[in-house]
Amino acid sequence: MKMDLSSQQELIKKYQWAGKVRLICFTILFLFLLAMKAVGGYTYLNSAVLSLIFIEALLNRPYSLFLRKVDLYRFQFYQMFTDIIAISWLIYYLGGIEAPVVNLSYYVVILWAGVVSDDLAVFFAVVASAVLFSAVVVMAHFGILPRVTYFDYKMPMPQMLSLLLGNISFLFAFGYFSARSSKIARLLERKKGEEHLRHTHKFLAAGTLIGAIAHDIVNYLITVRAIASVLIEKAQSAAGTGQGQEQEKMLEGLKRIETAEKKSSELLAKLMQFSQKPKEKILPLDIHKVIDDALELTAPMMKMADVAVERVYSAGLAPIAADKDELQEVFVALILNSVDAIVKKGVIGIRTSALAGNSGVEVLFSDTGSGISRENLEKIGEPFFTTKTPDKGVGMGLAIAYEVIARHKGSIAVQGSSGRGTTFVIHLPAALG
Repeated sequence: MKMDLSSQQELIKKYQWAGKVRLICFTILFLFLLAMKAVGGYTYLNSAVLSLIFIEALLNRPYSLFLRKVDLYRFQFYQMFTDIIAISWLIYYLGGIEAPVVNLSYYVVILWAGVVSDDLAVFFAVVASAVLFSAVVVMAHFGILPRVTYFDYKMPMPQMLSLLLGNISFLFAFGYFSARSSKIARLLERKKGEEHLRHTHKFLAAGTLIGAIAHDIVNYLITVRAIASVLIEKAQSAAGTGQGQEQEKMLEGLKRIETAEKKSSELLAKLMQFSQKPKEKILPLDIHKVIDDALELTAPMMKMADVAVERVYSAGLAPIAADKDELQEVFVALILNSVDAIVKKGVIGIRTSALAGNSGVEVLFSDTGSGISRENLEKIGEPFFTTKTPDKGVGMGLAIAYEVIARHKGSIAVQGSSGRGTTFVIHLPAALG
């Protein structure tokens, strides 16, 4: 299973935490056995048990070295299986079916599989735990393995089988709830990530909106200032016509209008400065690198929405002249738009190719979502037009995307129909020189 960079980094962090948890758990186990020996006098702490505890604890070091050098998804199964083998041997040396407390170590591995990985890992951990635990108990009961016991008592087979089946049932039940709770946790994580990206787009949209509205209001205020200035001049020239007190009141009111206009203009100027976008950094860019960065940023949302990505990149494309952050913002908006359109389990396809004469790059973003009706196709890209619910957007994401592509001297078009997905076609010119 191929993992993107962000998923790998996230998994590495979880592995590092798992290593710490493993070390703590086996330290607690060692202290527990030490206390049992001191209180009950049982000889739990034999050389085999001590060796297994220290070997399992020391495995943290090679695990951490392997993290950045192996296929992490496959490696986690090897690691889980190693842990389960060590736990099973510990259970054997601690009395097999007589050591119910140590069985809880299986639940730690199963819980870890649910938190770190997916349902397949949980199922693997449950089955491996059940099989190895059953093998240890059954082989010890029938004498295939030397029976280790601290009580002069051998369980009858019905009692042994009932305890064994009870433990296995709990393992599968715990695995089910571990997988379900992990799904809920990942769903909440996805929602949090989506909200973060949507708030970012809303802030960008608010900045664009503030700039546009402030510009129009300033134009209106210029008219107000001009009219107020003319009226002030007329009031001052008519001051000596015998209506001094009335003219003074009118003049005072006009000056207040002029002062209010100046303060309003200053405030709007500050708002326009706040909403002004940073100066563009136009540089030659590899279009594939920008797309990959956008996919990495949105990977958690796509994973939780069960959306796969199919990339078909053409080799030898000319670099494009663009601002990396702005272009990435466009691709993020298109990806989020596709994720929202896919109801359950879909595909986002991204294809790049060269324009005629290698004069630029064509990027196709397609999805298997719900599509868009013919009457709404012409409205795509208009500010505040959206077919989404209010909690998912305000209709500015694609409007900003259209604006950015236009500033980069490119073009963007949309194709699609209701129920058949949507395709965005982007053309960007190649960098000169």
